Amino acid sequence: MAGPSEDEIEHASALQEAAKTEPSSVDVDDVVDLLVDGDQQTRSIAFEAFTELAAVRSAAVDATVARLEEHLTTDVTDIRRRAVLTTEALVERHPEPFERVVPELRAIADDRSTPGREPAILALAKLALERPTAVVPAVDSLLAICHEPVIPVDDSTPDGIPDAGPHRGAALKQERKNRDEVRVHAIAGLTRIAAADPATIRGSVSDVADLLEDDNTLVRAGACEVLEAIALEFPREVEPFVSALATRIASDGKHPVPWRAADTLVAVGDACPERVGHAVAPIVDDLSKFVESRNAERRTNGITLLADAANAQPKAVESMIPKLRARLEDDDPSVRANAALALGFAGDVTAYATIAELAESDPNADVRDAADRSLDRLRRTEATDG
Repeated sequence: MAGPSEDEIEHASALQEAAKTEPSSVDVDDVVDLLVDGDQQTRSIAFEAFTELAAVRSAAVDATVARLEEHLTTDVTDIRRRAVLTTEALVERHPEPFERVVPELRAIADDRSTPGREPAILALAKLALERPTAVVPAVDSLLAICHEPVIPVDDSTPDGIPDAGPHRGAALKQERKNRDEVRVHAIAGLTRIAAADPATIRGSVSDVADLLEDDNTLVRAGACEVLEAIALEFPREVEPFVSALATRIASDGKHPVPWRAADTLVAVGDACPERVGHAVAPIVDDLSKFVESRNAERRTNGITLLADAANAQPKAVESMIPKLRARLEDDDPSVRANAALALGFAGDVTAYATIAELAESDPNADVRDAADRSLDRLRRTEATDG
């Protein structure tokens, strides 16, 4: 393959030098065209020129994006592909100006046959991390790539001669690595979009929930985060998937998936405690890793879920009662409050005196209130048993 011509290198170098010494004289379109159409060495020099211009000319970035927009819509496939690659490389540095090319990137991302599709998705995902609401129109594009399997490597050469096994295996491994990188970026972008505007993904809850069984740990964790963001605003939309989330807690050994699944269940449980309680009841022993965690938020989540389980099926938490009693003295008030509620729902009358002391003298008002509610429940339990 022929290397860059001396003229191309000389032109790129002249632009770089002018960007340092006389930036106002540089034609930004020339720099962008080299970024898009140059070889590796030329692009590297042009990138330095762009960096110099962007530092001193605020309009240079806008002009760059405008020129890239032209290349993103060209009929020349290779130029369009290179423009996508350039956009992906620059979007994190200057996210706001790149909002204008979301429609072009989305069009490329939605065409599975077009070269540059995956870099377009990466560019959208990276933009979503910084400007999530701008990428709302591309939610379906990001979600679609998360569901796509790795495309199998062709079993034969163009001549029909079977490919050597080891070579095909290496190619497939690299393909899977590349696709997983795109998928992880896509789900990360979706978590930001969901956090900023959960309504935009509300209609895709089922598709997101399907990713709870994905073979990539980060995709599963990201799916939990998206569901949590939706549940905080629309808990009933996520309610049908509480059993799948409970399964993640019990059977997923890859962190942070169990923690993220618990976050989501707690968010749903605020509106649907009984449904969450029934889902969690079969896995209460698996919540020990939460109850015994050094992290207060994880302890709170675990005991909140135990409270939901105790409310729905009091006998389900019998094995956890000693650990709940111990948490009545936890340093974190949220843990104490939820431990008191869980014991009240479970009907643990032997904890009455300790809970009564919390109701009377705990410095935290929420703990006192939770203890009072627990005592009411325990009094009803005693009256029923009597």
